[in-house]
Amino acid sequence: MRSISGKGRTLVPLLLVAALAGCAAQSGKPVQQAAGPGGKADFSDWPCLSTTLACGQIPNRKPVKQALAGSLNGDPARGKALANERSKGNCVACHLMQGAEQPGSKGPDLSSYGTWGRSDEETYALVYDMRWRNPDTVMPPAGINQILNDQELRDVIAFLQSSK
Repeated sequence: MRSISGKGRTLVPLLLVAALAGCAAQSGKPVQQAAGPGGKADFSDWPCLSTTLACGQIPNRKPVKQALAGSLNGDPARGKALANERSKGNCVACHLMQGAEQPGSKGPDLSSYGTWGRSDEETYALVYDMRWRNPDTVMPPAGINQILNDQELRDVIAFLQSSK
């Protein structure tokens, strides 16, 4: 690892501390309160990503193939806003979609999804919880994790289906 000073400090630990302080600030918790007793950081507000701590052993919810009840009745304009909203759908963090200002590149390009021929029912099930189709997906299950409620899911699906 490359040293950034003559005292043997490294860039990676400094960047990690800066990133964690930024997370603490975004949580609404003042940065000075991020450190607990003894100066150790308190990260209890964030989910555990550990594979060795007990919190990392909590089983995930089982994948669910959720059926669309009734007709779609979604609003594409609201769906587009949700897909671009960081605090809700945030689909554009990974996908290229119509109207995305800073799209991601991890997921497939969905800018012409409406031409793919997938039904509303299949699309709803995929956005609700992609894990039933692809157990190794990194896409968050928007429905089962309650990222989006039923109407918001319908709106996002309507936006996807209208993307041609």
